[in-house]
Amino acid sequence: MKNMFILLFVFAAVNNLLAETIEPSEEIRRWIEDKSFTIDGETIFSKKSIPDFYLDRGFEPAWDNDDSIAELLEQIKLVHQDGLNPEDYHLTYLLEHVKNVSSVTPMLDIMLTDAYFLLTTHLLMGKVNASTIDPEWKSSNKEIELKKTLTHALEEVEVAKSINNVKPKYETYLKLKQALAEYEQMKSKEPWPLINSGETLKPGDNDDRILQLRARLSFTNYYETPEAPDSTLRIYDEALASAVKEFQKRNGLAPDGALGKGTIGALNETLDNKIKKTTINLERCRWLPTDLGKEHLIVNIASFQLHAVKDGKTMLTMNVVVGKPYRKTPVFSEKLRYLVFNPYWTVPPTILSKDILPSVRKNSNYLNNLNIKVVSGETVIDPSTINWATTTASNFPYQLRQDPGPNNALGIVKFIFPNPYNVYMHDTNHRELFANTDRALSSGCIRLSRPKDMAVYILNNTKDEWDEKRVDNIIKTSKNYTVMIKRDIMVHLLYWTAFVDDNGVVNFRTDIYDRDDAVWKALLQDPPSL
Repeated sequence: MKNMFILLFVFAAVNNLLAETIEPSEEIRRWIEDKSFTIDGETIFSKKSIPDFYLDRGFEPAWDNDDSIAELLEQIKLVHQDGLNPEDYHLTYLLEHVKNVSSVTPMLDIMLTDAYFLLTTHLLMGKVNASTIDPEWKSSNKEIELKKTLTHALEEVEVAKSINNVKPKYETYLKLKQALAEYEQMKSKEPWPLINSGETLKPGDNDDRILQLRARLSFTNYYETPEAPDSTLRIYDEALASAVKEFQKRNGLAPDGALGKGTIGALNETLDNKIKKTTINLERCRWLPTDLGKEHLIVNIASFQLHAVKDGKTMLTMNVVVGKPYRKTPVFSEKLRYLVFNPYWTVPPTILSKDILPSVRKNSNYLNNLNIKVVSGETVIDPSTINWATTTASNFPYQLRQDPGPNNALGIVKFIFPNPYNVYMHDTNHRELFANTDRALSSGCIRLSRPKDMAVYILNNTKDEWDEKRVDNIIKTSKNYTVMIKRDIMVHLLYWTAFVDDNGVVNFRTDIYDRDDAVWKALLQDPPSL
């Protein structure tokens, strides 16, 4: 009888244990319904995507193949090469707990899915939402069907391929990745040599700091120091000056070969700061549209340059003037629609408030001197009838319009790509500004150093047989003339403080708008929810 009771007790215990066993799909369903979005202290960030994904598959686990799991873990390990932090994708936790398929619990299945969704999204469109840290930065509206992408990747055992497919393919991105790897490798060596401050040194000078300069440029492969006694190497020779000029060009400095304060500052920039700047601009590359367009114009605000590109080849390059730090040129992409020869200039509200009205109050002839008229539609208003002392941009009922001519602020031509910021590209009557190294000098629009060349380039490929002579003849009339653009040309206004030039070489520029730090801080924070 005693044995019978024992058997009944064991049987009941086993039944209770079986009754308490939860199917993996049920465990996943309960976790999703709980909405805690944490697993063992790890935050799950795909708060919308994960419930949708598992709902579609009846809450069944997804990661049932060793190769798929191994590929994901390897891609997470490698993501530092793209300037992203592997720990954002649960790397340490997954490596500790996931050994093979049999070790993947329902909760680990969810974490693997979260890692995949985050990694794929960040590599495609960036970890940081650009507009949340800078309202004047409009990033592209890229999308990805995460459920469909992961389902296909798991079915075909192509997890690594699916992740690599979303990475940017631009040369700038690939070269910045290469530069980041080189800088990370340099960190394992001794710190690069610093150059002491002092008076400006020029070719022919003899100074101990020339030895420091040679060592610094050799460290980053700008120059190879020859075998010679220090007495010779102390002299600033032409070969060294040539290397300095190349360094200056790549860092947005005047290439004069002089070792002054600005050049020493750039040479002494820390390796950590180079890594930081490279990482920030890798993120900015991920904000770009997947396709820049077969034919497009790129304005890099930070480098004050424009590049016209067709079929991957740079067709035209020119210097530009961009917005002042307190009137920043915004970042966005739009289609070029038309250009206007001999344009009128209608004074925008910001310039009216901050520039024109204060000047008119000081000088009643200011408008006449610049050939600016007060207009209401087509009616010209006598400026002497206006009480300028009480006039503000908000209560001014008219428009100020400058006629075409030599003093016109827009010069001979403007290029329009309609946008919410009323920003466009144009000629200028202040051509002396292009001699400046720092050309953040406009009120937000982009001034072109070669506006006629741009017009000829844009129109030369049309069916209307435009050439330089025809452009010249239109300009000589001084009459307002609009030409619609009949082919697709995208205009991308970008802000890169690290980028690749036409020779495939990485360049760096000053952060003129102080935009880098906000991106860096956002990259160091937890990812936003998906």
